[in-house]
Amino acid sequence: MEQAILKVDFVNKKLIPNQQNNSGFYKNKHTLCDGEVTIFTTSNSGGNWQMRMRVEGHRKYHQKSLRTKNFETAKERAKIEHAVAFVKMTEGKSLFSPTLYKAIELYLEHRAKDVLAKRITEGRLSTIKSHIKWLTKYPTINTEHRLDTLGKKTIYDYQQFRLGKGASNQTLRNELSTINHFCKWAYDEGLHNTEKFLHPTIKIVGTEAEAMRRKTFTDEEYANICKWLRSYCSAKQIKADKLAEDKAFERQLFRHLFLIQANTMMRSGELFGLKWKNVKVYENDDYKWAEIIVEGETSKVRKDRVFIARGGEYFERLKQISKHTKGDDFVFTLNNGSHWHGKNRRALTTHFGNVLVGVGITDAKQRKLELYSCRHYGISKRVNNGANIVQLAKDCGTGVEHITKTYYHSNLRNSERNMAIMYEE
Repeated sequence: MEQAILKVDFVNKKLIPNQQNNSGFYKNKHTLCDGEVTIFTTSNSGGNWQMRMRVEGHRKYHQKSLRTKNFETAKERAKIEHAVAFVKMTEGKSLFSPTLYKAIELYLEHRAKDVLAKRITEGRLSTIKSHIKWLTKYPTINTEHRLDTLGKKTIYDYQQFRLGKGASNQTLRNELSTINHFCKWAYDEGLHNTEKFLHPTIKIVGTEAEAMRRKTFTDEEYANICKWLRSYCSAKQIKADKLAEDKAFERQLFRHLFLIQANTMMRSGELFGLKWKNVKVYENDDYKWAEIIVEGETSKVRKDRVFIARGGEYFERLKQISKHTKGDDFVFTLNNGSHWHGKNRRALTTHFGNVLVGVGITDAKQRKLELYSCRHYGISKRVNNGANIVQLAKDCGTGVEHITKTYYHSNLRNSERNMAIMYEE
């Protein structure tokens, strides 16, 4: 049934039963739009005009300030608001904004449906929840207030707030991207009158660019880790540590995940979702190559891609020692049949901690080194060795801009090369 905007009679109050007569409170009443809208001032409005109309099916008014003391301007704004309200109702949208808490709840339900439709991963949904949580902690925001009370500049100082909580500018970029996606969704749903929150541009320069460089392994560290992992998984060490078969294989699985991530530059979620049917190993020019299909449902960007990577020998070796190598089996599956994924990675954390201790890396926390640094290392090596950036971005499932912003400043070797060329000339 189509909703209609009813006329409001402030004198007789026919549509407002059981209310006191407030005729002395409302002043300068004028009706517009064939009586469907009333504009007025009040005894405490300071001369600012307001508008009011009632919606069929709701036991409350749609009322808002017109933010002007000029009568003619007030009339024009009221007519526009009436037209907007009518369009919203014919589209089935609500005129009444929910609280921020309720709006976030609806947004997360919407994103949960994206998980079911395989448009995003559960890991991505978890990240979204974390980002939105910080919005609710912003000092000037009350989650019980209506969403439409948040203006364009409500979180303008969000960067200062989060930096004070120890966040990096890269983290801030990601959080604000999620928050503005929420804002745009609410706007499209007719729950909010602001399409995007405004904030200063966040640039990653100086010490933060250096931090990005430090988040990956050095060549020496990577070589030491590879050597240490061989010893860690050797029969001699397994015997010395008195490990059962399943635990011994767990070490091998970790070793191969580390090596494969560095060589394929795949994201963790993509590796966890990789199946044997999507890996083809072949030999060319004395190298073992791996042709890999990444299914969109396992990718952060939700797109299928096919690419060639080094490290085919690691897949071959892992397949020889694994008990689960059928086409639909996950590559990184333990002997008991369970496979590693985002919520089942305690063993990964333990083994990575052992690696750091084993090779003597003591500043991992300060540098924010993690298993994901294998992807950073693989990309950085190829960028600094002159890889085709466009093809590299496609292989990694990311954008050229991201590659250049994140990895070109991560090493000064290119700057040194440019300077060498200048001296030669």
